[in-house]
Amino acid sequence: MARSAQIAVATHTELLIIRTLQRIVPAAALSYEQAIIDLANVRRRSYRGIAHELREVLRETLNYLAPDAEVMAVSGFKLEQEKDKPTQRQKALHVLRKRELSKEEISAPELTINLAEELSAQITRNAYTRGAKDAHTLSSEAEVRQLKMWVDAVLGELLEIHRPAVSVQRKVKAPTVERSSSS
Repeated sequence: MARSAQIAVATHTELLIIRTLQRIVPAAALSYEQAIIDLANVRRRSYRGIAHELREVLRETLNYLAPDAEVMAVSGFKLEQEKDKPTQRQKALHVLRKRELSKEEISAPELTINLAEELSAQITRNAYTRGAKDAHTLSSEAEVRQLKMWVDAVLGELLEIHRPAVSVQRKVKAPTVERSSSS
């Protein structure tokens, strides 16, 4: 079967996520890039693999930013019922709380993490409960694209890709210019 050339063009946000992940979790960067490439494939027949790649990117990133032991060491931390380690939501909240964000600043990322977890689980459940052909057709493409959007939002927040870098110039006092009174 002949394959046509596929070109995946990453958005500005995707490039920022890739560059940041390459520095801190290279394997997650590769998985994220693969998800972008796979989503660009117009002849794709299955989307379950992309959903798994995106879930792994989020899991690996959270494991790096919020190791289990660090999260569990926080005063007052409690595992969720029937869990033996922190959930992705708990890890993400830990990262956001370390930044001393207000409840309002934390609420949107927390909701997005919950939605991403639920949609990822739903895609997996659908693959098991529906017939194989039906589980991987266009109906799950929309779900995976929605998942990708939420994962991008979560990664953007966790990795702080849109925050301006503190430049050396900001730390240095600007030179003053003396003006003569004769002008």
